[in-house]
Amino acid sequence: MKLKLAVLVACGACAAAWGELSAGDREMLDAIVEPTVVGVPPAAAVRDMCRCADGEIRHYGWKMVGGRKRRVYISSRDEGLSWKTILADPRDKGGTWVRSPWSGEWVGFARGFPKLTLLRSKTGPGDLEATETELPFERAEVRQVLPLKSRRRWVAAISDIRLKLGGCYNAAVILSDDDGRTWRWVQLPVASFVPKFAPGDRRPHWFNNGCEPTVAELGDGTLVVAARTSGPHHVFYRSADGGETWSEPVESDVFWAANTMPLFFRLRDGRLLFIWNNTAMLPTRDASEYPELGRDELSGKWESVFTNRDALHAAISEDDGKTWRGFREIILNEARNAADFRELGNSPAEEHDKSVHQTQALELAKGKVLLALGQNSASRRLVVFDPKWLYETKRSDDFRNGLRGLSNHLYVKSLSGGARGWGGHCAWERVPGALLVREPETGPGTKREALQLCRVRDERLVSDRQGVVWNFPASRKGRVKIACRIDGAGFRLTLADHWMNPCDETGPGLSPVSVPVTAAETGAGKWVEVAADWDLDAGKAVLFCNGKPFSERKIAIFPRFGLSYLHLQTLAEETDTKGVYFRSFEKTDE
Repeated sequence: MKLKLAVLVACGACAAAWGELSAGDREMLDAIVEPTVVGVPPAAAVRDMCRCADGEIRHYGWKMVGGRKRRVYISSRDEGLSWKTILADPRDKGGTWVRSPWSGEWVGFARGFPKLTLLRSKTGPGDLEATETELPFERAEVRQVLPLKSRRRWVAAISDIRLKLGGCYNAAVILSDDDGRTWRWVQLPVASFVPKFAPGDRRPHWFNNGCEPTVAELGDGTLVVAARTSGPHHVFYRSADGGETWSEPVESDVFWAANTMPLFFRLRDGRLLFIWNNTAMLPTRDASEYPELGRDELSGKWESVFTNRDALHAAISEDDGKTWRGFREIILNEARNAADFRELGNSPAEEHDKSVHQTQALELAKGKVLLALGQNSASRRLVVFDPKWLYETKRSDDFRNGLRGLSNHLYVKSLSGGARGWGGHCAWERVPGALLVREPETGPGTKREALQLCRVRDERLVSDRQGVVWNFPASRKGRVKIACRIDGAGFRLTLADHWMNPCDETGPGLSPVSVPVTAAETGAGKWVEVAADWDLDAGKAVLFCNGKPFSERKIAIFPRFGLSYLHLQTLAEETDTKGVYFRSFEKTDE
């Protein structure tokens, strides 16, 4: 009965908002299935989005107004479909607000240093008379506040800035057993993994000890925390006593990630979402290539550049994380090909990191999910999607809506390091690699372009080896079909379980399946269908050209929940302007 009451209290505002929507808004919201951008939050996504008692959704942040940095929030009263920017009252602390399932009062935490400020209110966000209590926790950032269902306790996930062991923040939680009035600190064990040198690395990555945690409560009351590390995967902690004590961190090979922030989010129906960057970095470069790097950066304390923050993913579990489905791209960084990537969107009111990592979620009416993501206005977005999208098993793309559904960027040899003047944090400028161009055979009947993968030698680029990266729903058995025409050197076809950079030359060799495809197998200058079938249970993959097999390979690595990526890369070692043309990609269940 207590659990049912808690759910009703938590969902009351959402139900009221659905009842107040117009018929047109209901139809618009019902129609959203795949991730749809609905706005831009006014600050980096982590903790500043909340729902008010009357159903209004707010995201607090900052905006330059009249040459001054002003505190603002954006407001939606139609379940995220539209937003209005409002100047916030200076007394409005914003922050992470959650309503108590026991008392109905609101608990929140305001941004601010050096001490953490606890907020309490009877009416919630926007209460200018909310009580403020300074907690004895110095330089701590709250990113998630969770009232437990298994016991009368609050848990808040903390990035611990007090203990910068190894030059990095650490994971902690704070607990409250009196409905959020007083809190106590619990430090999680330090993830003391030694930073790993991946193939091709020339110097260390930034070493992280397990920071920016996210917490979920399982059905049996167990708490699970996922935390950011230097990778290549997140680490996970477990607590069987409501957060009093925690296991040693365990690295999971399911979720690829390096120096990015994960998010657990529990849906009202009990299913569990995991939101993260299922991505791998490029190998680190030789320090001699970047004389601007300082001593800390050379030691690996900071990344010289982040090359794994352009794709954000989601998976869903119906059994508290034992199994997962989806592994789909929620969004690709809209600025990922920008030639002014480092400078784009920078202002005194902005973080200069252009990533699409850092997330916060709310559940909307009819089970839709609103996700705030990213750091700088050039890339941060508000996205709505339906969790049933994660259950789809097929995907196709013929590029008629452009190249927004794939990654094809290359990196410019630009300034590197933690921050350089006005330029962005840990960022390289970019240019598109593979392009939509006129097909080789044209005439009066020509109606469209094809995607061309080639190579143009350019010393200005970190690597000029062009590639294309395309995501599909994860599956242990399936088929990818590619309509292509080889006029030049051919391409390498790689199937993987995570996003890798289009120009990454090391990743394919470490993937489950990677096969060169040349005109010797397909014929030169003619359109064919190349298909790749895989079956992880059978342990093999077979490649076909127009239905005839031409290569069979043993699976080299066995991702637990299947393959989810197609990576194509030119085989050309020198300039090859003829290259390979592609008309479409399709993933099926065959």
